[in-house]
Amino acid sequence: MITARHKILKSLLSATILLCISSFGLFGQILEGTVTDEAGTPLAFASVYIDQSTLGVSTDLKGRYFFELTPGEYTVVYSYLGYETKKLNVEIKSDQKQLQNIRLKLLPSALREVEIVANTRDRGTEIMKQAIKERKVYKQSIKTYTCQTYSKTSLEKVLIKPRESDSAKVVSDEALEAANLKEHFGKQSLNLIEMVGQTHFKARSRYKEVIEAYHDYAERPSQNEGRQTSITITADIGPDAGNIAPKTYKADNPYILYEDVTSSELNFYDNLIQFPSVTLKELVSPLAATALINYKFYYQGAFYEGEKKIYEIGVEPKFKTEPLFSGKIFIEDSSFALLGVDLSINKPALTFCSDFKIIQNYEEIREKCYLPVRREMIYTIRDGRHSIIGKTRVDHSKYDVNKEFKSGFFGSEIKRYEITAFDQDSGYWDAKRPITLSNSELQFIHETDSLTDYFKSDEYFAKIDSSFNRVDWRTPLAGYGRRNRVRGNELYIEGLFGQVNPLGIGGYRHKLPGYFKKTFKNGMQLDNEGFIDYGFRNRDVKGKLTTGFTYVPHKFVKTSITVGDFYNLINNYSSIEQTFSRSNYVRNKTIGIAQRMEVLNGLFVEVSFAYNDQQAIDNLALSNWSEELFGPLNEPVPFERYTKSELKITAKYRFAQKYVMKGKQKIIIGTDYPEIDLIYRKGFPGLFGSEVNYDYLEISASGEIPLKRFGYSRWSGSVGSYLNKTNLRVLEHKYFRGSDRWFFSNPSNTFQLLPQSLHTPNEFLSVNGVHHFEGAILNKVPFINRLKLQLACGAGSLIIPDSDLTHFEAFVGLERPFRIKEQLFKISTWAVTSDSNLGEANFTFKFGISFFNTFTQKWDQ
Repeated sequence: MITARHKILKSLLSATILLCISSFGLFGQILEGTVTDEAGTPLAFASVYIDQSTLGVSTDLKGRYFFELTPGEYTVVYSYLGYETKKLNVEIKSDQKQLQNIRLKLLPSALREVEIVANTRDRGTEIMKQAIKERKVYKQSIKTYTCQTYSKTSLEKVLIKPRESDSAKVVSDEALEAANLKEHFGKQSLNLIEMVGQTHFKARSRYKEVIEAYHDYAERPSQNEGRQTSITITADIGPDAGNIAPKTYKADNPYILYEDVTSSELNFYDNLIQFPSVTLKELVSPLAATALINYKFYYQGAFYEGEKKIYEIGVEPKFKTEPLFSGKIFIEDSSFALLGVDLSINKPALTFCSDFKIIQNYEEIREKCYLPVRREMIYTIRDGRHSIIGKTRVDHSKYDVNKEFKSGFFGSEIKRYEITAFDQDSGYWDAKRPITLSNSELQFIHETDSLTDYFKSDEYFAKIDSSFNRVDWRTPLAGYGRRNRVRGNELYIEGLFGQVNPLGIGGYRHKLPGYFKKTFKNGMQLDNEGFIDYGFRNRDVKGKLTTGFTYVPHKFVKTSITVGDFYNLINNYSSIEQTFSRSNYVRNKTIGIAQRMEVLNGLFVEVSFAYNDQQAIDNLALSNWSEELFGPLNEPVPFERYTKSELKITAKYRFAQKYVMKGKQKIIIGTDYPEIDLIYRKGFPGLFGSEVNYDYLEISASGEIPLKRFGYSRWSGSVGSYLNKTNLRVLEHKYFRGSDRWFFSNPSNTFQLLPQSLHTPNEFLSVNGVHHFEGAILNKVPFINRLKLQLACGAGSLIIPDSDLTHFEAFVGLERPFRIKEQLFKISTWAVTSDSNLGEANFTFKFGISFFNTFTQKWDQ
């Protein structure tokens, strides 16, 4: 019997033999090697250039370079700051790879401290003044274009802090035999992604991409078609409670900093360049109108490339902690057009990586139309004892400039994957790939492609499901799960960690939560989620079950039914302390149905109807510890038992909502414009014995205002009123989030110094706003700028006229971003003061934390 191990070993052996046989015809003309110092230490980010040209590459963290060249004789220049520049004459022959390892000698201190003479600096500044003057001409000459785009990103994981035991590690046959994502790909040091498509552009930075082929070689080919490329998250509690628009997060790799033009436009003719995955604050271009304020320029020489005379200008940032570039740029004589850049970003301004360098070359496509044809980005990300070396290569070709597009072509859809994008074979990539891959990349491709048949087998799916289905000593603690990817089934029952509930109503409750979902091949999905729990003090059994069926996935059309008898939150977005206190709970017997869908792009509507039998919990025996912990907050809300039939209509509209289509799946990007929300609630008297009679309407809006180099502001405002309150109970009041003692909650939609519990049966007006300077002020202060501290400030107000309530608060804070593994955080401390007729003016300090979403490229606060 042939085992999985034998299949894999045979495939890998075949791939290796195939690689050796075919590699002679797979590469073009390559110059490669390493650049080190005299001791053999790699020189990371050294420049490797063809003399008298704008064509160059950079070394990576290990000092390696990889240079594609046409056949001919070249003088190659190797340079690194503080080291002697070395020139090497090489002859590149057709279909030849040439290895050149270079050692650079450290310059004597006297030579390294070279003073830049005034006329050199003045000349460089004068050339840049002319280039900046002509910037608008070149930018305005391009109204639209279409081009073919190829991109390749490789990620390599290298050990930077080895231990003695590392050298003794050997990958066993058993590890290879597992042949699943964790064993086979998780231990690979390389990841490779390729993409081919068309890029369409219209002035004012409007883009649309059509992806013709996409291949992530670290993902199994058989899973590309049906794999979960995004997940939709809904919440029953928290600030997103009642938010009917799906929160969509792409299952991306945060270490891939550039994926397409939505990552960064990288147009150096713009004043500011947005590249949030690299630096949160916008970068000032060396060709910006304010470039002379932010940069020093030095004339470093001139050369001819064909008949064109080209100036080489050194770029040095004036502010070392600001998001600015350093390096060199190439300007054409007489036309003063930009022909190339070789720039690094100030290290203190980087948020996710420790180094980032970009090389970009331009060509004159037609008169006065200069467009990028080649981009190379290389960066390093620290990951514990390892470093991730990222290399991205982008080629643009076949430009069609200032073409006419059909009306409505540039709409809300910013990217679309063709149906066959994930099914292209190796022959397609060999024909379409405009560059040569390195030996390690070619080997990785052949090894993964050779296992395609295995990855389509039931045996493979059983293996990747086995880790989820495995039963061992951890199962009682972590939970029990069964998954079958072939059938699309998944079942999960929480373990003891999720079952033990010491903070339950009446004291300890034992809870058994779980879910079952089934995903169909056509993208439809059936979800079942619920729990059952038992309280020992009151000897009561409670439970809840929700069943939902999504049957038009790209329109998010979902019908759900909920039944249950459980202890429900009165205010599902209260303070942390009040969330667990007994004053925020009632007993609720309910049955309800909800219909949700996206009616138009950006317009989400949910209509729900629920019948509720609501009872106070003041007759229950409560735990002694909760009385001591929460004090007055632990007092249950007293009211007479009543029934309620309520219709609720919720609508959200996002102006110009952007999205990506990936097969039948719609991945929502978001919007740059405000969002408007509407809530209407109707309590029907007499319907199924309902005892309430009320009508409530609430309208709210929220948005974000980018202020370029001065950070960004977020704001929200809402107004609500009871149009009819003939029979309105306290549970149907409008509730506001009470403030936490020490925790600083989201300032764009909450208050920091409100009482723990506040609700009203009357109309209200609420406004909130916060501005994050993102270093715009403190980055200019010497010494303090090295701490990477950022200022923020804001204010909020709540007015309830009929209750004679006016509350105003203001706050100022210091924020500090940092990274743990793949996640960016921002910790903060705030000084908050308020003035309210609820009591005397108050002042306190609070602490907060916020998270960065690598998909939306935004902070959650």
